[in-house]
Amino acid sequence: MKNEQVNLPDFAVDEVYSTLSQSMDWSLKYSNIPETWKTTKGEGITIAVIDTGLPDHPDIGDNAVEGKNCITNEDIYDYNGHQTHCVGIISAKDNQQGFVGVAPNSKCICIKALGKNGSGSSLSIIGALDYAIKMKPDIVSMSLGFPTSNPVIHNKIKTLYSMNIPVVCAAGNSGKAGVNYPAAFPETIAVGAFDKFGNIAGFSSRGSEVDWAAPGANIISTYLNKGYASLSGTSMACPFIAGIIALMLAKHNKQEQETGKNDCKTVADIRHHLIKYTNDKGTVGKDEDWGYGVIDIESMFKEEQVDSPIEADEPEIQPIAPPEPKKKKISKSLIAFGGGIIVAIISYFLNK
Repeated sequence: MKNEQVNLPDFAVDEVYSTLSQSMDWSLKYSNIPETWKTTKGEGITIAVIDTGLPDHPDIGDNAVEGKNCITNEDIYDYNGHQTHCVGIISAKDNQQGFVGVAPNSKCICIKALGKNGSGSSLSIIGALDYAIKMKPDIVSMSLGFPTSNPVIHNKIKTLYSMNIPVVCAAGNSGKAGVNYPAAFPETIAVGAFDKFGNIAGFSSRGSEVDWAAPGANIISTYLNKGYASLSGTSMACPFIAGIIALMLAKHNKQEQETGKNDCKTVADIRHHLIKYTNDKGTVGKDEDWGYGVIDIESMFKEEQVDSPIEADEPEIQPIAPPEPKKKKISKSLIAFGGGIIVAIISYFLNK
């Protein structure tokens, strides 16, 4: 079967800056993320990020851990910029320069499954998921998408679910055309995007599969050439939620050390805990735009349950299917990178 390619759309360089002072994106202020850092910055938590390659950026540094390269004819580094941006959203360091991520003491295992042109194949995603299963991270983040279900990829995600590892996915940038896979798989946490005005983004994919919405428009983070960029897409909202879960798991790990109790051990536990601290948005209850709504992480850390009409709607999880027969060929269906609509401002630090 022909292994077709899908490319990223063009994005624009709008302005260049020379400032070296640390900036805080609107998304962190909107969610009051810095308040949670009094308790934890995500220490001890690992997030496997499956994307365009290993970042080379001083503002991320050793928070990016070299994983596996699943792309032939390229090395493991990120020449696209997308993974550098996503990893920065999660774990750019709080170091008084550049940009700071949601969980700045967490570590991202960087797995390359998309090439420098932003495309890959079902085989590269399968290889990346196999590596994640082997490495056993606390969280998996996937800001990518493809149009139809793939049973082999689905089984890998079911395996991660059974290992109590949440898989956070970008819902896609197709608007009302529906949620892409792997976000459409019921075992994942599917994330839509909203803007700084509190409106769901026009590009954010709608559908019953959407679980939560997070900041995803004009998000500043690390980028190529040791620079910084503002990008838009559910690709940005996905790692934001992964960062929130990293903070939540780190908090509960500390509590377990102190009390011996931890009620966030399984993916179902994690989902229920997030729902408990979610502010409902849009239509009352879970809807196709916002999912359950927006996570109130400040209330979560204060353990003040929000007053919300949301009820948990745990997805029906099917058992893991038996492995494919060895003689049967694995389909190389297209993997389209989920940060499809990327619009924004790119800024590079001037190195002198």
